[in-house]
Amino acid sequence: MRKVVVYLHRWVGLAVLLFIGVAAVTGTVLSFDKELDRWLNDDWYYVNPQTARLPMDQLVPRAETFVAGARVTFVRMDADPARAYHFFLKSRPVAGEEKGLMHNVFVDPYTGLILGGRESGAFGVDKRHLIPMLVKLHYTWYMGDFGKWLIGIAAVLWLLDHFGAVYLSFPNLKSWKKSFQFRWAAGGHKLNFDMHRSGSMWILPVLLALALSSIYLNLNAQFKWVVNKFSPVTMVECACHVDPNAKWLADTASWDGAIKLAQATQPELAVAAMTFMPDTRKFIVSMSGPEDLTREVGMTKVYVNAMTGELMHVHDRHAETAGDTFNAWQLPLHNGRVFGLFGQIIILLSGIVITLICVTAFLIYAKKARARKAKNAQVIVGETARSADVFNQTQSINP
Repeated sequence: MRKVVVYLHRWVGLAVLLFIGVAAVTGTVLSFDKELDRWLNDDWYYVNPQTARLPMDQLVPRAETFVAGARVTFVRMDADPARAYHFFLKSRPVAGEEKGLMHNVFVDPYTGLILGGRESGAFGVDKRHLIPMLVKLHYTWYMGDFGKWLIGIAAVLWLLDHFGAVYLSFPNLKSWKKSFQFRWAAGGHKLNFDMHRSGSMWILPVLLALALSSIYLNLNAQFKWVVNKFSPVTMVECACHVDPNAKWLADTASWDGAIKLAQATQPELAVAAMTFMPDTRKFIVSMSGPEDLTREVGMTKVYVNAMTGELMHVHDRHAETAGDTFNAWQLPLHNGRVFGLFGQIIILLSGIVITLICVTAFLIYAKKARARKAKNAQVIVGETARSADVFNQTQSINP
């Protein structure tokens, strides 16, 4: 049994090694992605607070001037009065494309001035594009939906591989301490092995959480399908279509009207963000409160008909099932923000440890591969020598 698990652990580990290594390196930086992006692009993120912000119905058209023919599909409204509003613009897909281009636009909510913008996820290492580039690399490897699916499969294999790693790390209960110790004085291969095994065991809960949440983020529909087998999952997307044939640039009801309706429906909550779905003509107002896991994007959703301004549906987080709550934890766990600054630091340090685990895994494999190669070479030399002896003996008998 142990030989089988060793074999599987070796080859599954090698199969996902590059995926996990890249995710670890980029994830270390992305544990503070928003903070770093704000620091790098402070002229986009920060404004001088004034008496009152402009109505959303004025800000949206101004943001849409950044890209001709694009629609605002999402806006993050930071509660901090010194922060700009962050708009996401989507261009209508052209012939031969499944998805339109996305742009991020930063607007001063007091003056309506466009502070700056960028194509979402465009490859670049300058300060404007570095963090979004790392996000896209982290989740898709710049391979679109296929890359997202591929990384999701790697996450599934990585999660399963942890159980084999635990089995191999604890051959018996009497020697359990060895799996948490580091032979610093020994150095070399022994230390590499301990860094790989003991390093993994020390942060095992974090590894399992990261692997599981990676599956949620990359194979979301499949993840929810599995969770739904154990606890009903509420379809937050709301199957309340208005007009699937609506024109992309058709007029909508008031953005401000949707916000006021949401505030009247949930007066104890604050508006955190707003989504507009051009194809189905819906507004989704995200409301946040002190009980939410994170307050960046609220967990209570208010759906409003974007054509008529009428209330369509309310997804109240207090009415969530266990399955809903389990799903809601995945992203905040993945980036550590569910535990605030402490959680982000844990994710940062874990990213460094996972990188070391990947490096030591490769070194261990390389050493054993060289040993197997040397052993095979000795076998070949031995067989050649024996063949030569037999030949010489034959020649001596039959001169």
